[in-house]
Amino acid sequence: MVGMVAQSDPDERSGPLTSSERFAQGVLVFTLGAGYIVVSSGLISYNKFLIHRERFPFAVPLVFMHACFCSCLSFFLYLVKPSLFPSLTDEARRVPLDRDLILKGALPIAILFSGQLALSNSAYLHSSVAFLQMMKEANLALVYTLSLVAAIERFHSRNAAILVAVVAATLMTIHGELHFSFTGFALQGSSQLFECTKIVMQAMLLSAPGRKLDALTYVLLVMPFCALILGASICGIHLLTPHSELLLPSLADLALWWPHLLANSCIAFVLNVVIALFVKHSSAVSFILAGMVKDAMIVMSGVFILSEVISRMQAVGFTIQLMLILVYTLAKAFPKEFENGIFEGFALVFFGDGFGTAAAPAKGLADAAAADDPSSLKVPAGKDYGALAEAGALSARASSAASWRGGSGGEDKAAY
Repeated sequence: MVGMVAQSDPDERSGPLTSSERFAQGVLVFTLGAGYIVVSSGLISYNKFLIHRERFPFAVPLVFMHACFCSCLSFFLYLVKPSLFPSLTDEARRVPLDRDLILKGALPIAILFSGQLALSNSAYLHSSVAFLQMMKEANLALVYTLSLVAAIERFHSRNAAILVAVVAATLMTIHGELHFSFTGFALQGSSQLFECTKIVMQAMLLSAPGRKLDALTYVLLVMPFCALILGASICGIHLLTPHSELLLPSLADLALWWPHLLANSCIAFVLNVVIALFVKHSSAVSFILAGMVKDAMIVMSGVFILSEVISRMQAVGFTIQLMLILVYTLAKAFPKEFENGIFEGFALVFFGDGFGTAAAPAKGLADAAAADDPSSLKVPAGKDYGALAEAGALSARASSAASWRGGSGGEDKAAY
């Protein structure tokens, strides 16, 4: 999704929030979190509905349309409300759009991003949403492994053990697939390699001071390159090796499905905006929990809305995946609270320091919901939340992709 995405500054004010202000902030965070969950899971279900051999089986052209639409609307939003793009308009946070940022940051990331989107959405033609989402949960382990190879993450036995368990649970979901398609599996696996490589490259290329982009600025910068790359790829592949999944839609296809294509593209852009606002106002716990609920909602929407069937083994494996990922992301976001063990860490994160420990007290869940410290946001690593509109999801979780570089003092930050 993103390179290094800077967190929006909290509203400038002095003194603590009043009770009414905290309540209003909590309602705002809850509303944005619910919107993030509903829009994200709804978009993926909508994508799956469209990318069907009897409807609009043109996965790559649909991704190209999303990239073009998001690029145009982002530019329009920049003209109407430039303050939403602080990396371009705020003197204190402005990022220079020089040749180095474009050639060494935006362009290589856009290439990987385009490959990821093309492959992941082509997989919809062969496998179910539920199965693909279960595979995506293994991104956490892939990002961690690639980060170790790139020397931007330090080995930690506890983290490694949790991620090995995540991989084992993922293998359960793959083994339990009732309608296994090797083509769908290969497309999705290749897409995840593209995504995880992109996330690690973002950490390496866009982690330097002065390279931190806010979510919407990232979309405005990267999506036009994605549109150019996807457009050129469609034309080249169509001319050299025609394939049903890569053919351009006919005018009849566009005329028949344009209302759905327009609605789908609008939802994709709304997801970008909702994620940007949720990142700005939520806390670490809020975002992590919303991500867990969203993952579950995606699988449930596949089962209950798209009538997909999952086995008991897959249900058990997916439940284990979510539990382990929750432990891992919380432990990465709150390392001090988890120094004395998992159970004590959970108690500190969700209920504060009332349980008695030498660790630094953590904010309780109520404080997280109130989001009175938005700058502490750290979100889960390597998760694919948006499929065709993943630029939005990338913007949210990439803000920690480049913050893995732990110092000698033992700082161990979360990756997005």
